[in-house]
Amino acid sequence: HSFIITEELAPTISLEDFAAYWLEQPPAPTLKRALIAEVAQMAGTMHRAGVNHRDFYICHFLLHTDKPVTADDFRLSLIDLHRAQTRAATPRRWRNKDLAGLYFSALNIGLTRRDKLRFLCGYFQRPLREVLADEAALLSWLESKAERLQIRYERRYAPGAQE
Repeated sequence: HSFIITEELAPTISLEDFAAYWLEQPPAPTLKRALIAEVAQMAGTMHRAGVNHRDFYICHFLLHTDKPVTADDFRLSLIDLHRAQTRAATPRRWRNKDLAGLYFSALNIGLTRRDKLRFLCGYFQRPLREVLADEAALLSWLESKAERLQIRYERRYAPGAQE
């Protein structure tokens, strides 16, 4: 048995809730790019440090709202680390599962292809050409995995679906 005590993360809003209306009311492009860059940096740093989350969705990123959120001034916190695993290096399988969960959770918030490419550059910290060449198999797998997760989610939570 264990427990953890942290500072209170309030007031905050999950990135999922913050982005919920981006399709109808897109954010300022500079803010969207800054948030994507920060999520990419946090995810990449976490994985390079040997940590995988195991429940890695945008709802677990909390955007602090104690002051106005701008592209130049915001703070994100990652929560629900109770299932996280730590090792000397994150196994590719667990890294990929984290990335698939993150991608799935962001499917319907209005990200463009360019937004996704920006994330990849920030996450891998390499030029886009290298990422696309070196990680082609991963990117293909992420697309199919996210699609399968979306189908399963719709089947489970569609109106009239059985619990």
